[in-house]
Amino acid sequence: MAPHTSPSRFVPDTAGEVCALATGAQALGVKLDDDQCGRLLEFARLLEHWNRAFNLISRRDVDRLLPRHLLDSLSGAALLDGTEIMDLGTGAGLPGVPLAIARADLHFTLVDRSERKIRFVRQAVRSLALNNVSTWCGDAQALPEEARFDSVICRAVAGLDACWALARARLGPGGRLVIMHRGQHPAAEQAQPLALPADARLLERRLVEIAGLEHPHELVVLTHAAA
Repeated sequence: MAPHTSPSRFVPDTAGEVCALATGAQALGVKLDDDQCGRLLEFARLLEHWNRAFNLISRRDVDRLLPRHLLDSLSGAALLDGTEIMDLGTGAGLPGVPLAIARADLHFTLVDRSERKIRFVRQAVRSLALNNVSTWCGDAQALPEEARFDSVICRAVAGLDACWALARARLGPGGRLVIMHRGQHPAAEQAQPLALPADARLLERRLVEIAGLEHPHELVVLTHAAA
């Protein structure tokens, strides 16, 4: 997919929003220009608007969309490998839409079983003119047999074993699964060894601090044991 190259279409509400978003992203190793910041903030406004009727995210998160959903989604950007990326269990387009805005050089396939949520995602993709995003409503296992991905990312979908079971057949040669893992006490949990599936190998494990959020979360990267 060709990256988006049209001129900026979105005007953020305040310079403060752009600064906070750009600064928070920079701390995560993601550099955003004004157009990308505008698109991310427009996505947040679409999410807030649709959430009133469709209950896409927790209502307690509406007042902290920037750290809880935008920056949190971008925290996985540095761990993506290759050019074909699947967001497994995207829900309201998280983390797939923010990642697609930040990484126009990659192609994202956003997968979810919920027709209601995929309907919102498709509307957001059209509104934001994202030409590097495809959507799939249904199980990942029902994708065409030839569909393989360099990276699969899961955010708040299920536990490590369940995410691996869902993703492993969709990974291409050398592909990786990035799990945005949320434990009760992530810092303490990271000190403990992970119980890995027998056919998985750990590539990386890191704690990520998000500006504006009280607790860090853990990123776990797996690949096939034979890779």
